[in-house]
Amino acid sequence: MTTTLDATAAATDEVDPQTAQQLQNIIMTTRDLPAMPQVASKVLELSSDPNTSAKQLQQVISDDQAMTGRILKIANSAMYSCSRKVKTLTEAIVMLGFNSIRSLVVTSAARNLYNTRKSRTGLKERLLWEHSIGAAFAARILAAQHAPSLTEEAFLAGLMHDIGKLVLNLRVPEQFDEIVQVVYNENRPFHVTETELLGYDHSHVGALLVNKWKLSPLLEFVILNHHNESAMNHENPLLLYLDLANRLCKKMGIGFIDDPDLDLVNCRANELLQLAPEVFESTAAQLQETLETEMEIFV
Repeated sequence: MTTTLDATAAATDEVDPQTAQQLQNIIMTTRDLPAMPQVASKVLELSSDPNTSAKQLQQVISDDQAMTGRILKIANSAMYSCSRKVKTLTEAIVMLGFNSIRSLVVTSAARNLYNTRKSRTGLKERLLWEHSIGAAFAARILAAQHAPSLTEEAFLAGLMHDIGKLVLNLRVPEQFDEIVQVVYNENRPFHVTETELLGYDHSHVGALLVNKWKLSPLLEFVILNHHNESAMNHENPLLLYLDLANRLCKKMGIGFIDDPDLDLVNCRANELLQLAPEVFESTAAQLQETLETEMEIFV
C-alpha cells in the first residue's frame, strides 16, 4: 500500500532541490522548532510496546503535571463518556486505552507550537488551533461511526493536518503573515498561496514534522496528501475522513475559512465513501456541541 511511503522523501521529491533543502533546514536543523517533549516522546515509545503496563505509562506521564491534568479532564469529558468519574491517572490509562493516551499526548505536544511565539500569540494562532481541534473532533466523530478502528488515528490526522502552518508561523513569520492576509482578504486556499510565495506548502512541512516526531507512516501520508485528490481511494480511508472533516470545519467557519456553500456530499472523498447528507448534518450538530462543551480542555 502507498500509505507506507517515506513522507520525508516524498515531500522533498515533489519540489526543486533548493526548496527541498529549505524544507529540510526548517524541520531538521533549527533550534527554534520544538522537538517532541521528552515525556511525550517516552510515552509514545512505551504506548507502542505491547509489553508496557499501565503502571509504567503512569510513572512517565506523572512527571508532567500539565499533561496529567489534561488527560484526567479529557477522560471525564463527554468525548469519552466514561461510565464513572476517573480519579487517577492509572484509571484514565486503563479506561481510555493506550491509543487514546497517545492521541492526548500528541495533542499536548502539538499545543506547544501554538504558544511558542508568546509575544505574537493572538487571533491568528487561535484560529489555526481551533480549526485543528475542530478537524480532530470531526474526523473522530466520522471515523467512530463508520470505521471504528481508525477513530484515534482520525483524531490525530485532524489535529496534525495543518501543523505545517504553525511551523511556517514560527520559522518564516513575515512571509506567513503575508500568506494569511492573502487567504483572508482574497478567500484563496492556503496551500495554493503558500506554493506561490514559498515554493512549497504546509502539507510538505507537516509531513516532515510528523516524520521527525516519529509518528506513523500512515499519518505522514495523509498529512502530505490532504490537498491531493489523486491520492484519494478506497485503500486510504483515513485520508477520506480527514478530507471530509476538514471540509466540514470550513463549511461551519471553524478557522480562517468560512464557506457555508461548500459541497460535502458530492466531493471526491464522499464519492468514495457514499455518506448520506444526514450524516453530515448530525456530525455538524455533534461537532458544534463538542466544541462548546470540550474546547476549554484543549486550550
